[in-house]
Amino acid sequence: MKVRSASALIFSVVFSCAAFAQTGEQLAKAKGCTACHSVDGVGVGPSFHDIAQRFAGLKNARPMLIRIVKTGTGSGPVPYHWGDVKMPPDSARVPVNEAEAKELIDYVLSQR
Repeated sequence: MKVRSASALIFSVVFSCAAFAQTGEQLAKAKGCTACHSVDGVGVGPSFHDIAQRFAGLKNARPMLIRIVKTGTGSGPVPYHWGDVKMPPDSARVPVNEAEAKELIDYVLSQR
């Protein structure tokens, strides 16, 4: 009896966690990224397509962009930043954790 209960509990937890998983696109909307960035149009910040094109083939692009998503570009020197408006620091926008930053960057880099 206990084995069935444990199995049911594990299944419920896994299923409910999967229900809350978000795609990169959903996460970009939920975290407010789309207030400044679009997939391929003009916005306050560069489009996801332009970011993916600019960083295509660059070995350290993913870890660098993950850091930028987590911290912004407004504090300290950030390589490869372009445009007049800097990305606000994490304290001035919806927080993004490490796993979310990775998901967002994977989504952005797929927009080539």
